[in-house]
Amino acid sequence: MIDSFPFDSWDDVTTTFWTFGPENSTGTYVLTVLGIILMVGAIVYWVWLENKKLDAQAQLLRGAGTLPPAGSSTDPGP
Repeated sequence: MIDSFPFDSWDDVTTTFWTFGPENSTGTYVLTVLGIILMVGAIVYWVWLENKKLDAQAQLLRGAGTLPPAGSSTDPGP
């Protein structure tokens, strides 16, 4: 097998390749903050969506008579 990868010609300049500037630059921090905001927003949306689906399913089961009405004495709430 021929090993044509130039390990010897690489130096530290190659490790700082980044589209928005070198490491520890403003672009790096902006992208990190945007990523965190997007992640938190996605988690909040996911929890809201799942809560909406659970409420709809509970309403459907209450309408079918499977679950007792909300707030009744047989409701196993906290």
